[in-house]
Parts: sequence; C-alpha cells; structure tokens
Amino acid sequence: MNPLTLLLAILGLTGFALGAILTATGPLEMGVIIMGLGLVFQTISLARIRRAKAREMQ
Repeated sequence: MNPLTLLLAILGLTGFALGAILTATGPLEMGVIIMGLGLVFQTISLARIRRAKAREMQ
C-alpha cells in the first residue's frame, strides 16, 4: 500500500475519534468540524485504494 494512502487512513481514523471525543466532552462545533475532516480523509484514502485495485486488475 502506498505510504500516503496509509497516512490518510490513519489521519482519518484519528481525526474522527478526536472529533467524537471533543463533541462529547467539550466544544460541539469544533468536534463536528474535526469529525468531518476525518471523514474526508477516510473518503480520500478509500478512493485511492479503489483506484490502486483497479490499476492492479488491468
């Protein structure tokens, strides 16, 4: 797996978890924003994985 894709996946998981913790314990708006960024990173990493698998099949 590409290191950049792995980094994006880790950032996505960490960002979502941190956002969930912040939403539950502190500033609601900041937590929701960080959760959204985590989901964006996850979406990007999943798109990169799909693209890599499609290239591998060809």
